[in-house]
Amino acid sequence: MSMTLDKHKLSFKFIANACGIFIGKNGTQILCDPWLVDGVFDGSWCHFPKLKTTINDVKNVDAIYISHLHPDHFDERNFDFEKSMPLIVLDHGPNFLIKKLTALGYKNLIKIKNEETINFREFKLTMFSPFAKHNFHDATIGNLIDSALLISCDGVSAINANDNTPTIESASMLREKYGPITLAMLNYNAAGPYPSCFDNLTEEEKIAENDRVLERNFNHVKSIIDAMKPKYMLPFAGAYVLGGDLHYKNKYLGTTTWDECAKWLETKNIEPTKVILLRENDTLDIEYGVADKKYEPINLEEMRRYIKDDLSKIKYPHQLEPTPNKEQLIADIEKAAKGMKERMGRFGVSSTFNVVLDVFGERYSIYPTFKHLQMDEEVGDKLECKLDERLLRNILDRKSHWNNAEIGAHVSLNRSPNKYEPDLHTGLQFFHI
Repeated sequence: MSMTLDKHKLSFKFIANACGIFIGKNGTQILCDPWLVDGVFDGSWCHFPKLKTTINDVKNVDAIYISHLHPDHFDERNFDFEKSMPLIVLDHGPNFLIKKLTALGYKNLIKIKNEETINFREFKLTMFSPFAKHNFHDATIGNLIDSALLISCDGVSAINANDNTPTIESASMLREKYGPITLAMLNYNAAGPYPSCFDNLTEEEKIAENDRVLERNFNHVKSIIDAMKPKYMLPFAGAYVLGGDLHYKNKYLGTTTWDECAKWLETKNIEPTKVILLRENDTLDIEYGVADKKYEPINLEEMRRYIKDDLSKIKYPHQLEPTPNKEQLIADIEKAAKGMKERMGRFGVSSTFNVVLDVFGERYSIYPTFKHLQMDEEVGDKLECKLDERLLRNILDRKSHWNNAEIGAHVSLNRSPNKYEPDLHTGLQFFHI
């Protein structure tokens, strides 16, 4: 493959996590999900390896695809582009991303409906709404915000699924309706608070659950590959480490490196699909599955050293803020609890669990009813939550968001019984004033 890059029908330059640039046969560039600066999810999410790429390095593109609102895909802190930049977004459902971009003054939104195909220069672009409410658990609402992008040029195609992990049925649909798929970019991780933040688990149980969750995800990725039969597969998105005071949670985070995903897949029969691995600024010729550089595996010892010596020392934004007034905080928690229950009812969401919040060393029930509890008062099935009161203040004031705090591992949780109810965690996203 000695041809120059501009002769390739479709290429992908990888940067980090879910960020990279598709390059068409005529040189058109579409940037995907630019998160480049450490500290999203209220300060805790960081890159490894440390990035060299800056925002200025990716400004000279022709369009940007933003998959959804989570800050590792849309980093509002550093989303600094010309207001006329074409932004490719899914036009579906209650669209918080479109509202946010419009409020920020972006005027050139390319809105694509679910399974709609449009032409953008030399590309054909098709977008997809969430393939499932939840791939592994029953949910009333579940996933509302994710999208996926199928991009093709001259018969060469790539499905950028990012966090919108396909079901087996949707993987088959993609092959039958839009195939053959040349490259499938699939998430293999389980970003979120489980098991790292659940204090009802011992350290040994957290490690065992970490391994179980990863095995579950790897098996699902294999099932997607079996159904879709892409020529190549790129382990993609969900790649991060925790910095700051929470760095100790990295060892049972429910995530691993793309090297480990590839190693697992290579022990299975996924022929004819070939697994591709890329590092920052490696460019893949998608048609032939050939990168412009030799792949260098992740150095796990270097990663542990970087986390311990560098990332562990960072401070989260809320840690630099003053302690909130206790009386006002409790009054606003009561108000937010009532608002959360009302909004949950409006969306048809409920839970059998009682939600208890630890605030300044005291316990408060916030669902199904607000109540100041005695320290040893029992409430039945429960989800107990504790977080920095400064971050809690920001969540109540909508400067932060409960879901982001959970994903950022800022909320310590104690669940009894240890049963996951997605709708309960969806309901907690309504906890604000």
